[in-house]
Amino acid sequence: MARPLKLKACKDPGSRKWRVNVIASLSPSGRRERRFFDTLEAANACIEELKARRDNLAAVNRTLSPTQLLDAAAALDVLSDYPETTLLEAVRGYLGIIKARASSITLGELFKCFFEAKKHKSKVYLRDIKWVSDRLAPLHAQLVSDITRRELATLLGTLPDSSRNNMLRTLRALFRYGHDLGYLQEVPVRRNDFAPVKRTQVEVLPVGKIRRLLNTALEHDPVLLPLLLIETFCGVRPAEAVRILWSDIDLLRGRLTVRAAISKTGTARSIELAPCALAWFGLFAPGEGPIITDSESHLRARLRKVRYHGAGACWTPGSLRDAFCSYHLAYYGSIDRMITEAGHTDLRTSKDHYLGLVSPEQAAEFWNILPLGHSTKVVQFATG
Repeated sequence: MARPLKLKACKDPGSRKWRVNVIASLSPSGRRERRFFDTLEAANACIEELKARRDNLAAVNRTLSPTQLLDAAAALDVLSDYPETTLLEAVRGYLGIIKARASSITLGELFKCFFEAKKHKSKVYLRDIKWVSDRLAPLHAQLVSDITRRELATLLGTLPDSSRNNMLRTLRALFRYGHDLGYLQEVPVRRNDFAPVKRTQVEVLPVGKIRRLLNTALEHDPVLLPLLLIETFCGVRPAEAVRILWSDIDLLRGRLTVRAAISKTGTARSIELAPCALAWFGLFAPGEGPIITDSESHLRARLRKVRYHGAGACWTPGSLRDAFCSYHLAYYGSIDRMITEAGHTDLRTSKDHYLGLVSPEQAAEFWNILPLGHSTKVVQFATG
């Protein structure tokens, strides 16, 4: 009959510390070892832990069947290639995956929920969601908890860097939304998934080209002109400009207000109308409601036609806003005012983008762009 296992602390003659001998079956490493403690109390605390482990092992031997013991041994054999992972950690990780899959939904369903949650956002933002959804159509039937970075990279890899980065930003927001609702445990979009895009210097539209654009709109499509004026002399973002109402323009006080509901940053701002802007807006008898009511595709076609005849075929979205910021900073010399009126949130970015791009003489010429014969030509807009 084997002698019962005894655990007892003893004084080590060499180190003068308290020593506890641990047999292989109780050692986490699976090998016999000696542990040393400065005090007897610490040694006895270790002994109590070992006794509890011994009792648990005895209980396991009595309760587990031979089949369960063989399964455990096979599982440990599989984990032999991962020495830092215990069987308990592996089991808990697997059960976490099972639980996540049970509470997950398909990517197509997540897109629908996300679109519904963001329906108050701008048309441009909702359009971006639709574009990403269409791009990832092959994954719509797959659970979001199972989607990997490799699958996303495969579907987005053929896009230009700027387009891929834009879609990744939308995807990151989508998966974070799903993560907050418990549909997935890990967001499959990382910072290093974004391609580094070298920022180029802003190309400011020449004053002559801007003048031709406005005069062309006045002559061929005057209904479109207020939208161009808002971008040109107020620096309003294109996505904000299409949601401006006539009531937001106060010609008596010389102010245009970008409401918080339509602002990209969610903050309202007031923009002072320069005399040249008042002269252009003075051509119109203000109407009611939105300044533009076209659908996105129809508006894009009209803008393309006016730009082609007035300023040339090549055009970058936001060019009029960039011109406003550059000429504003050079003319008024106040970056604080420019940031406030343009709705920027980063001082350094504003300086890096627009400081020193045009001369004061060019800026003065910009803020003196006036309509030809404006004193005799008035465009009437229907109300209601």
